[in-house]
Amino acid sequence: MVRAVNGFGWSVSRHDSFMTCKRRYFYAYYEAQVDPEVHRLKKLSALPLWAGNVVHETIEQVLKTHDQLPSPEEQEAIVRAAVHSQMLEQWRESEGGALRFRLFEHEYQVPVDADDKKIVVGTVMRSLRNFFRSETVREAFAVGRGQWLTVEDLVTFQVNGVEIRLRMDLAYRRPNGQVLIVDWKTGRREGRFSEVQVAGYALYAAQAGWVAAPEELATELAYLALPRYVRRNVDARKLDHARSFIARSAGNMQSLLLDPVADLARLDDFPMIERPQTCRRCNFRRLCFPRPAAEAEPVPALSA
Repeated sequence: MVRAVNGFGWSVSRHDSFMTCKRRYFYAYYEAQVDPEVHRLKKLSALPLWAGNVVHETIEQVLKTHDQLPSPEEQEAIVRAAVHSQMLEQWRESEGGALRFRLFEHEYQVPVDADDKKIVVGTVMRSLRNFFRSETVREAFAVGRGQWLTVEDLVTFQVNGVEIRLRMDLAYRRPNGQVLIVDWKTGRREGRFSEVQVAGYALYAAQAGWVAAPEELATELAYLALPRYVRRNVDARKLDHARSFIARSAGNMQSLLLDPVADLARLDDFPMIERPQTCRRCNFRRLCFPRPAAEAEPVPALSA
């Protein structure tokens, strides 16, 4: 099986997929472009990812439709609408087998008990309430929309000839002239590549001319569910490290291609991993471990 996609591009999520499993990477970034069923599997949303998506979508809507921080009453109405309207509607869609939205747990018949649901709903409600309480958000509204540089805009730029694709949650110019780039998180732990992600944002900001020097930039990882805010300054060394990381990562991805120029990939060149726990939670597990329709779909033990 050989697949060609029009144009190679690098992103943190693509790097994460590549490092997790080469076969999953092939399905997500090559096969999904031409096979509707694989594309559908790629879009499955597991419970923690679903919570994160609901939070991000709600925050984006707030930032794009408000010029000032909503009142406490409106804040609570927004939180409850996210849970009682959006999440409830999506749950019913998924449970009914809808194509527009489908949970991994429903697709693979993974039991979801009441405590699992409470955790997801609690994460969303706590994250949104902490978003509204955040000093960063208060400052962003205080400086005014005229000082906002991006809100969830998809942008591209080049690093060593490789197209980089990213979407920043929020970036704005602070009263002291510093540009702060904010990334909302709903997880409790720092992701494997979170620092690379925000460094990539800083790279774009520097190339876009938002600042005259890297030292005029800062990044913030906002762990809303806790809450915890990790703010770091930027310098030229961090930007150089990000460039090197991206170039090395893109080179590793392209080294597995039949033709890097044409972005031509072959399934057999992207091996499966031998980590059953990872496979059990993979959207594409039925492609690697097909089972008769009448049987359950446990992942078989892989050789050590």
